[in-house]
Amino acid sequence: MKANATNASKILPGIFENFKDINLGIIILSTYILFDFGAFQGVFEIVNTLRLPYILSVITIIYALYLVVSKRVNFASSTTRWIVFFVFYLLAYSQISTIQPTEKNFLLTNFLQYLANYIILVSCVKKPSQFIFIIDVWLFAILHSNYHVINQGGRIWDSIWLRGENNVGLLCAYAVPFAYFLYIAYRDSVKKYFYLLSMATSVTGVIMANSRGGFVALAVVTFCCWLFVKKKIRVMVLILMAAILVVQFAPDKFFVELESLEQGTEEGTANERVYSWGLAVKMFADNPVFGVGPSNYPEYFLEYDDDDEGRFTRNATGRRMYTKRVAHSTQFQWLAEFGTVGLLILFYFQLSLYRNWKVIYKYKPSDQVLSLSDVNTLKMVSHANIITQIGFWVAALFISVVHYPFYWVLPAFSEVWKNIYMSYVEENKETGGIKQGVRPDSKATTKRAKIC
Repeated sequence: MKANATNASKILPGIFENFKDINLGIIILSTYILFDFGAFQGVFEIVNTLRLPYILSVITIIYALYLVVSKRVNFASSTTRWIVFFVFYLLAYSQISTIQPTEKNFLLTNFLQYLANYIILVSCVKKPSQFIFIIDVWLFAILHSNYHVINQGGRIWDSIWLRGENNVGLLCAYAVPFAYFLYIAYRDSVKKYFYLLSMATSVTGVIMANSRGGFVALAVVTFCCWLFVKKKIRVMVLILMAAILVVQFAPDKFFVELESLEQGTEEGTANERVYSWGLAVKMFADNPVFGVGPSNYPEYFLEYDDDDEGRFTRNATGRRMYTKRVAHSTQFQWLAEFGTVGLLILFYFQLSLYRNWKVIYKYKPSDQVLSLSDVNTLKMVSHANIITQIGFWVAALFISVVHYPFYWVLPAFSEVWKNIYMSYVEENKETGGIKQGVRPDSKATTKRAKIC
């Protein structure tokens, strides 16, 4: 099926057009997304009975190694170099210093999976149609999870990752920028309704989860989306209409949770969080170079909660109790566990993602290489990439979630779209761009891309 003629941008594929570009890497990644993000391994018993997640992990790592050995991975990319260095530093350091064996195994298995996913995604997704297909699978997975979240009262109790309200809230919030900008990019297409449904169910998922972290992330990404659109008044009207619907139909417990945001800034929760952050600063002060080690903040918590108050390790009678707590802040816990070295690695990794967005944002089609509609599409998807990063790190200030999988597809999305932009612009320069009417999925582009 040809791309819809009504879509102004030639980058956007039609409903079925991108199926012809599916390769083995895309199949592997799509299956992983359905398992972990779509909660298939929690909802469908046969998935766990047959140990399909374990089998898929083995296949993913083996295939990623094959791509590396066959030199299909571009290690000249700043983002790729930094994420590889980031993961290997984390894994090596955890094997040396992490106290709990279960935590060592958790970090090893999960971050090898995340890195393998990244390698496959950046190596096998070369064309716009392939990227849009992966995003559609990702949004469908979240849509499927939202269905069960709504039916199960805000959580998916049998899911490994989605049984916590913060995880549900964050995952739903991250879907909004991609669904929103693709909804704008597609003009007269059936896919608009899919993206609209994704946005509606994601907002509903945040409400049902009653997650303060999810609500903060949703508020941040919504505001950022509004900043990047031209018709701000129209979008503001839509936001107000959505807010009215929330007020009318949201359950009472949702408003109780929102009230706790204000209450938490006064004494209760806020004081506890600030105290936990203070302990993280103390750990960093004693171990400024390398920190106390990955996942070791809970292990050192008792040792550092040694003031006269001992608020978390003393019961009502003043007796000392053994307890473990996280810092309730990804940034503060990372500072305590990885020190200055880890902080620098994280900073430069994030800087590479910012540069991926900046190179597209600064592009101006003065030489008529691309049509304005194509440029707008490239920039809108790039905005979705950077907005999800902003939403994650703002919400992460109040939640310890860096080890969970919901974040680790986002860097790959950023890198893949930057590569597609560079390849697409270069291809159109060589062939005359819009004067020749060259499509991004042309034979020339296909020959360039290494099909996995």
